[in-house]
Amino acid sequence: MNGLVFCKKVYALFEYIRITTDGVSKLRLRSGQTEKKLIEELIPIARYIQARYSQGRRLKVRWINGNQQYDACLLSSGPLVDRQPDLKRQYLEVTTAVHENDHILRRIIDKNGHAFSVKGIVPGSKAKKATSSPYVYSNNEPQEDLAGKLLERIRCKSAIRYPTGTILVIQCFLDTMFLEDEWNDAIERVKGACVEHRFQEVFIFDSNHHYSATIYGSRGQ
Repeated sequence: MNGLVFCKKVYALFEYIRITTDGVSKLRLRSGQTEKKLIEELIPIARYIQARYSQGRRLKVRWINGNQQYDACLLSSGPLVDRQPDLKRQYLEVTTAVHENDHILRRIIDKNGHAFSVKGIVPGSKAKKATSSPYVYSNNEPQEDLAGKLLERIRCKSAIRYPTGTILVIQCFLDTMFLEDEWNDAIERVKGACVEHRFQEVFIFDSNHHYSATIYGSRGQ
């Protein structure tokens, strides 16, 4: 379907779930397959489409639900695409950069209404509940953490064979509040690592602050 129609449907689904009984909790915990697919696949695809759809480039998208090599297929048309034939057919693979205790943090917030930073979470055993304590970040620790997660995701996904023209979309759930210059610093650390990857481009975005960045592959450049 047309990319903008896809975005409209995705956000309408989000709102539909949000206003239902326990809808906020379902979205926060991703307790069902619909909520999980919405947060972890459909919204990232919509964010990429919004970043690329323009007066010179119209996008059609097909989301594919399953365990195939990619999550969506994109078809592009328009004067911009006429000059860049590599853009005509592309594939999107979506992944997430997040702290390993994020699911515990979301569970605590859903139960108590609040929690400290994800790095202050101490997982509990069956006999003991997880605890949330204050955590103080030092110097450039948040940027270093984010850059490390992004590099790990890029390396992991680069080990998999994808069709030519595949774009990696990485959704970030930040551990703490980021200012724009801190976000830019983390992205520059990733670029400075010069990690090799198989993708036409790597599109990175934050789920809350509307930050985004692109790291191109050799063909994309």
